[in-house]
Amino acid sequence: MTGIEEVVDQKVSTAFIQINDINIELLTPTDPDSPIQHFLAKRGKGIHHIALEVEDLEKALEELHNHGVKLIDNKPRIGAHNKKIAFIHPSATGGVLIELCESGPE
Repeated sequence: MTGIEEVVDQKVSTAFIQINDINIELLTPTDPDSPIQHFLAKRGKGIHHIALEVEDLEKALEELHNHGVKLIDNKPRIGAHNKKIAFIHPSATGGVLIELCESGPE
């Protein structure tokens, strides 16, 4: 495991497991009003989202917007490991929530 971290503004605690160049992030809600808590109440345990690493998040969001892709986040926000993140709306990806994470130092 590479560590446990609380992301206060997203109301979750995260635990990361690294296997070679793949990171698996486990989430648990820290507040009854957490989006993760709502997901668990509605759908139960399972995969919440898939994260993809990009070099330049602002550029990626601009390109997706210019191609008409529905976004949850038009601007990056800060996620675990203090990385910039943004989400693509599941309606644009066949029902799968996609998180984009800007690459950079851990």
